Amino acid sequence: MKSPQIIKVGNRLIGPDQPIFLTAEIGISHSGSFENAERMIVDAAKAGCDGVDMFIGDSNGFYFAPFAPDNDTRKVWDEQSFSMEQWRKLMKIAKANDIIIYATPLDLISLQKAADLGVPMININSDDISNLRLLEAAADLGVPITLHDIGASLSEVETAVMTLIENGATEIILLHSTQEAGEEKVLYGAANLLVMETYRSAFGSLGVHVGCVEHTTSDFLIYAVAALKPVLISKHIQVADSGNEHDPHISVDSAAMGTMIKKVRYVEMALGCGHNQKVTTMAENNTNATPRNKVLVANRAIPAGKVIEEADIVAKRPGRLGGLHPAQARLLIGAKTSNDIAENIRLDLNMFENFPEPEYRFPDIDAFIVDSTDNIQGA
Repeated sequence: MKSPQIIKVGNRLIGPDQPIFLTAEIGISHSGSFENAERMIVDAAKAGCDGVDMFIGDSNGFYFAPFAPDNDTRKVWDEQSFSMEQWRKLMKIAKANDIIIYATPLDLISLQKAADLGVPMININSDDISNLRLLEAAADLGVPITLHDIGASLSEVETAVMTLIENGATEIILLHSTQEAGEEKVLYGAANLLVMETYRSAFGSLGVHVGCVEHTTSDFLIYAVAALKPVLISKHIQVADSGNEHDPHISVDSAAMGTMIKKVRYVEMALGCGHNQKVTTMAENNTNATPRNKVLVANRAIPAGKVIEEADIVAKRPGRLGGLHPAQARLLIGAKTSNDIAENIRLDLNMFENFPEPEYRFPDIDAFIVDSTDNIQGA
């Protein structure tokens, strides 16, 4: 059993207690235009993304027949694919813009191309989650692997994860994918974000990380995803004025991507550290802010030499002027005043003497009984 460890991809760290790795999925939305691909890489970097994901496919490697008699899909795909030289140029562009470019190889031929390019991470598309030969070959590359789950059962996901692990993969990010289309009831009803928790429970002890591909047309669901603390979120990006023919309904342009990234980072900030904290800068930055803190003051005029009773002191605002914490009332009750104290005067310890010794409080042992088996039970 092991806990998921930090994954290093380029100059980014992915894993627990790290910022969410935010990917702009380009896929093939560049439609074969090198200029569009370059523009989306640069736009994603400017929007604040950590990475971009692009398809690599060989038409002979993953198509055996056209989708329709009048549609030569393989020819279209070849026309919209990049050469190795173009890929290397795109990788240089990404590096110059401080963003990680990685690949989704759609077949074994393309997997080898990805290896030859030296991509720092690969993504396994959902239609390859049961393609065990490709998974075995991917594991052999020795780079981090992300894995989509669209349409996959838990047993298929488990088989894929175990295949990767058994073949040497040690850095795996299992990505739950939301629905790509549908009416609102279907879109949100099928999002099933808590699958990420199932994956953490099922595979976390194997060192597997969990992320999400937010595929819906929603403009807010990504923030619910972020609140569940995935290590990676992927969202489709497009050049809005390029006539994107691939997944335009689930893609956002660079402006929308920038807004989403900013708000996801705000969600991360808002989740905080798990324990309550006092915001000390509120009053400094907002002159209208009223501190909620109270301090101890005299509830009435108290003469010198009087032993303090509960009715003599009270907690009131404002606390920004300093004073005694309200819980210190226990310390003052039973003490004697060393001078006269007027009503509503802020109290401090120098006004008192002869403080009572605090009582050490034991648990109420009468609330418990011991039965014949020596088990302590509540009475």
